[in-house]
Amino acid sequence: MNPTVQSYVPFVDFLEAVLGKNSEIVLHDFSDPDHSVVDIRNGDVSGRKIGSPATDLALKILNESARGNDQYADRHHITEYVSHSSSMKQLRSASYLIRENGLIVGMLCVNTDVGPFNQLAAVAHQLSGFYTPTQRPASDDGDSHALEVESLTDSTQDLIVSAISRITTPRGISPDKLSQSDRVEIIRNLNNNGMFLLKGAVATVAEVMGVSEPSVYRYLQKVKKEL
Repeated sequence: MNPTVQSYVPFVDFLEAVLGKNSEIVLHDFSDPDHSVVDIRNGDVSGRKIGSPATDLALKILNESARGNDQYADRHHITEYVSHSSSMKQLRSASYLIRENGLIVGMLCVNTDVGPFNQLAAVAHQLSGFYTPTQRPASDDGDSHALEVESLTDSTQDLIVSAISRITTPRGISPDKLSQSDRVEIIRNLNNNGMFLLKGAVATVAEVMGVSEPSVYRYLQKVKKEL
């Protein structure tokens, strides 16, 4: 484990004691994105365990940082964004960005199951006849930012399948029925969001899209030339 990331293990203990069983605490080490979860408490909240991969949000952050287009460069944390477990349970999440010599090397994340709170809110609404929920956008040090969305999965294959599904489902087209231009667009989207930082991503994308691995490599080379 990266020594800087390891130094946060006592803080994981602290958060577990303070937040209780309804909140999952996850420590990521980005030395190996395919198995970035190096410590996790209350993993039943998302269904993950030690050795689970980095999330789509984490890969996006890593990819943008590697390109020198780091929108998170001046941010220490990302708060109050929505994440979804593999079973589509909605969670409220926050992540602290762990840096070493200015580079992001890990994240400390808290994912809270808001289901019980929503149930209480529904009861309150029925009892009072008046309920006005509020949602504050993700912020860091008082600044407003776009609300993040994150998928929490236990395998790289599930993560990639979910990413492709988010693109194809609104179009009403199965991944294996896409035109070549659609496939290039999907590869561009996956590349921009760091999915190809994962080992075996090309093979998984090829299987889901119903094309050969050399075809995926060709599409990938095409979009990389655009950068």
